[in-house]
Amino acid sequence: MTIILIVISICLLILCITYFKINAFLAFLVVSLLSGLCLGIPPAQLVGTVEKGVAGVMGSLTLIIVLGAMLGKIVAESGAAEIIAEQMVRLMGERYLQWGLMLTGFIVGIPLFYGIGFVLLVPLIFSISYRYKLPAVYIGLPMLAALSVTHGFIPPHPSPVALVALFHADMGLTLIYGLLIAIPAIILGGPIFGRCLKNIRASQESIFREQDRSESAQYLRPTVG
Repeated sequence: MTIILIVISICLLILCITYFKINAFLAFLVVSLLSGLCLGIPPAQLVGTVEKGVAGVMGSLTLIIVLGAMLGKIVAESGAAEIIAEQMVRLMGERYLQWGLMLTGFIVGIPLFYGIGFVLLVPLIFSISYRYKLPAVYIGLPMLAALSVTHGFIPPHPSPVALVALFHADMGLTLIYGLLIAIPAIILGGPIFGRCLKNIRASQESIFREQDRSESAQYLRPTVG
């Protein structure tokens, strides 16, 4: 019975967040209270139990999330992500463009949360799409697949590190297992699946052309060497 209640609670939580668009924290709180009542926890103890659980989790995760967000902000604001992408594209060439963008997503995705990485790199995808006359889906999917997988599987990304701390897991084993899952997942979901979508073309507007940067802006950008 307990397992059934837990499954129902998880389904209710997903429904509240995805369908009813309720704030994630508020949805967690409401579902936690309802689950506690269904599991027979006295109302007088329920608030204290939820409070203790939230405090225990946030106490170990707050520092990890804050430091991860700070590192991601540095990468985003310094222009390092764009430099990494440009170097990977130059290194791989047009023939292996997908693989270069996949490696870019993998490298950039380690310090950045997925949402930040997505917003940061999508303009680059459109720019490269315009330059090489290739579908944005075809060249963008490998990069976004790598961003997504690193967000979920690869320490030292803040999300997997937070889960390691939460479950008291071994960081080294988590990294090894994460790589074993991530590498084939990125290849299948990126370059291989992207080839199936090569014929999906969208209009390439001139707004996506690369803009010439001023010499001062170029001077301020970070370099690889």
